[in-house]
Amino acid sequence: MPTSLIPANSVFGIIAVLGLVGATALWLEGRGIGRRVSGVVLGILGGMLCSNLGLLPFASPVYDFIWSQALPFGLVLLLLHADLRRIFRETGRLLLAFIIGAIGTLLGALAAYVLFASFPHAAALSGMFAASYIGGSINFLATSRALGMDAFPDLQAGAMAADNLVMAGYFVLLFSLPEIPALRRRFERRSAGVTPSPAPVAPPVEPPSPQPDEPLRPMDMLSVLGLGALICLIGQWLAALTPFAGAAILWTTALAVATATLASRPLRAVRGVQSIGLALMQLFFVVIGVAASVPAVLRIGPVVVAFLTVLITIHLLFLLSAGWLLRFDLREIAGTSNANCGGPTTAAAMALAKDWGNLVVPLILCGTFGYAIANFIGVGLAHWLGA
Repeated sequence: MPTSLIPANSVFGIIAVLGLVGATALWLEGRGIGRRVSGVVLGILGGMLCSNLGLLPFASPVYDFIWSQALPFGLVLLLLHADLRRIFRETGRLLLAFIIGAIGTLLGALAAYVLFASFPHAAALSGMFAASYIGGSINFLATSRALGMDAFPDLQAGAMAADNLVMAGYFVLLFSLPEIPALRRRFERRSAGVTPSPAPVAPPVEPPSPQPDEPLRPMDMLSVLGLGALICLIGQWLAALTPFAGAAILWTTALAVATATLASRPLRAVRGVQSIGLALMQLFFVVIGVAASVPAVLRIGPVVVAFLTVLITIHLLFLLSAGWLLRFDLREIAGTSNANCGGPTTAAAMALAKDWGNLVVPLILCGTFGYAIANFIGVGLAHWLGA
């Protein structure tokens, strides 16, 4: 068996490489060709290079720890902004469009499963992608862990790479969707006289994604570590009482959302929650790449691209049809589809780039709502299909 330059039991060596690769991917994301490739893809590719060139091992107890312990912790941190009361109060009719888009994703995942049922782990992939295209990459990772798919790193890496390829193309379509003449004329006639989604309810509140500019204080770090670990501990304890595969992720999700809703005011005073959570997510993407073989990923990728093309086509057609019947504006449809498929960050970026100022905060909140519900939908779908 080939050996790597850094041995599998070198905790500091492996963490050093993972952290530097993840940070470099994020740094490149805003520069040159990196602007056209997401930090997720760059992190996965960087990890794959490190293992396939012999710098890091393909398997290590460090990776196992990251998947089993650090993943639920990062999930908790990102969900601590999922204040359901604020979401229901400020999203207006956009939340209905978001839910319709989620149903479209679910129908697309079912159709893709029917067409690709012979592909290995098709049921699990349907659940993972349903979660990803209702919430985001955080839900792909969490659902993957809940379904035990971290035992198949080649499939995971191929699925993530294909996911980002399809997503990049789909975002180009979403940006141009409101300007397609035939669609615009049809929807403008249908939505004439309908009041568009309102701006956030006064007094305005800062969106949940950005973090304050003030430096991170020791108290913030300790609060984040303590609260996140406590929620994970309770989630694991409840999972031990629940005879259901993947229960730990679902309990942790529910507890984090409940905490975000019931303790939203004190949580807003804690700095760094979102930044630490996003950093951990980037670390997981690098680990996915490290554990994957390049030839295996190239074999799996094309099939997954076809799988996702079916899913996302049905998602968009269903959302467009329902949106036309309910007299939604094309901007609302494009924005909520982005929140479904990419999450709150990409949806907000799109709204800002298109100068849809009144949609920014509602789309962030819709995407955060996706974070909160997608794990339950993805795991439930996969088990229903026999995963």
